[in-house]
Amino acid sequence: MKELRILAAALAAGLVAAGSAFQAPSAQSSDFRQFLRDFEDSTQRFINGDAGRWKQHASQREDVTILGGFGGYEKGWQEVGPRYDWAAARFRESRATLKVQYLTTVVSADLAYTVSLERSQALVAGQDRPAPMVLRVTHVFRKEDGQWKLAHRHADPLVDKSAPSEVLRK
Repeated sequence: MKELRILAAALAAGLVAAGSAFQAPSAQSSDFRQFLRDFEDSTQRFINGDAGRWKQHASQREDVTILGGFGGYEKGWQEVGPRYDWAAARFRESRATLKVQYLTTVVSADLAYTVSLERSQALVAGQDRPAPMVLRVTHVFRKEDGQWKLAHRHADPLVDKSAPSEVLRK
């Protein structure tokens, strides 16, 4: 809760803006940047069908959540863990690479979030060749036993802006 108040104060004070980053002291920033490099590698493995490293970076607590790129949502490790396996199984090994464009990164002592675009050429099960995929992604990370862990993922396809009436369910 303390971390959320710090982040809210930073937002209110204008310390965090789109495309900028609010960083904790350099040791924490360096620690988080290293974690992000490892996390990106696990995401690249994920879009090649391997959820193993991804799951090692994920919180396995009961408040972990996912609003995944394939729709729906899950809460709690008993639902989220199998969801990661299911989602990774939708991809096939294709040497797919990942490029992450961070729009905002905010880090405090024990809580961080990123807002990014994930770009890849992934081979989805049932397809005969890789296709471009761009996701809008928000990740929330927290320190658990001294290690950064993914506590929440929200991802959906990047689509063009549309009129409000176009996104209402009919």
